[in-house]
Amino acid sequence: MRISSWLANGLLVLVFLLCSCKPQVPYKYIQPDKMEDILYDYHIAEAISSDYELPHDSLTLRAYRHAILEKYGCTDADFDSSLVYYTRHTERLHRIYENLSQRLSNTAISLGASLSDLNRYGSLSATGDTANIWNGDMSFVLMHHPAFNKYSFKIDADSTFHPGDKLQLHFNSQFIFQDGMRDAIVVLAIKLSNDSVISRNMHVSGSNSQSIEVNDDKRLGIKEVKGFFLLNNNINRAGENQTTMKLAVVNHISLVRMHTQEPEKSLDEEKEPNKDSVRIDSSRNITPPPHQGARGMIGPARMPHEPTVMPRGVIREEVNKKVVPNNQLK
Repeated sequence: MRISSWLANGLLVLVFLLCSCKPQVPYKYIQPDKMEDILYDYHIAEAISSDYELPHDSLTLRAYRHAILEKYGCTDADFDSSLVYYTRHTERLHRIYENLSQRLSNTAISLGASLSDLNRYGSLSATGDTANIWNGDMSFVLMHHPAFNKYSFKIDADSTFHPGDKLQLHFNSQFIFQDGMRDAIVVLAIKLSNDSVISRNMHVSGSNSQSIEVNDDKRLGIKEVKGFFLLNNNINRAGENQTTMKLAVVNHISLVRMHTQEPEKSLDEEKEPNKDSVRIDSSRNITPPPHQGARGMIGPARMPHEPTVMPRGVIREEVNKKVVPNNQLK
C-alpha cells in the first residue's frame, strides 16, 4: 500500500513539474495580460485620433500613448523591450491579438454596432451564387521586420467558380505606430484559363474598413486566386527609430465570390444591322469603274438601258466594213 501511494504521489509531482516547466514570458517583460490591455487602449486612442482626423504624429496622440503607459506603470523602455520580445515570439503576439480582436468586437457591439456591421460577409458559406471563399487566418499582425511584414494567400478554383465571376476582398485595418509613415499594400489577382493574370492593388494608411475588387470581365474562367498584404518598410526615412512599435492589424477578412449574368443584348442592338453587311450592300451602289471601249479608248460607264455611243470615225469605219468589200477600198 505504501508503495502504491508513493507512486501516486510521485506521478502528481511529475505532472506538476511538467506543467510548471511550460515556457512563460520572462518577468522582465510586460506579461501577456497587461500587454493586451495596453494594446487595447492603444487601439481606442487610434480610433479617437482617426475620428478627429488627427495627424499620426500629433502631440495629442503622443500624449494619449504616454498616458496609457503611465496607467499601467510602464515606461517607454519597458514597452519597447517587451515589443521586441513579442516580435520574436509571434505566436504569443498572435494569441494576444486574437483576444484583442474579440474584445474590440464586443466593445463595438456594446456601443450599438451589429455583427453584420463588423463582418458583413462572415456568415456566408463557401457555396452559392455569393460565397465567402476565404480560407486563411481571420486576423493577423504585420510588423516592419522583413520576416513578418507580409501575409500571402492562394486559393485554387473549383467547380463552384463560373466564367465572369467577381471577387471582392473585404477587411478591417488598424495601424499602431509610435512614429514613421504608415503604408500597407494589398494585392488581389486572378489567373484565368488562358494563363493571363488580372490584378488590382491598393495602398492602405488608415484605420477603417477596406475593400478591393477584381473581375473576370471577358468570362474566360478563373484558375486561381492569389494575393498578399504587405507592410511597406521601404519608406523608412533617415532618422526614424527602427525599434519603436510599428504594427498593422488586419482582421474580419472575407473574400467574396459572386456569380454574374452574361449581359443580354438590348432591342436596339438586335435591330441594328450588321456593319459588314452594310459595307457589302453599299458597295453595290457605287458607280462602276470606267470601261474600255473600242481601240482601247476609255469612256464613262454605260448603264444597261443606254444605247452604245461610239465616236464618229469608228462608226464610219464599221459602216465601210459592212457595205464595201475590202478589195474595193483600194
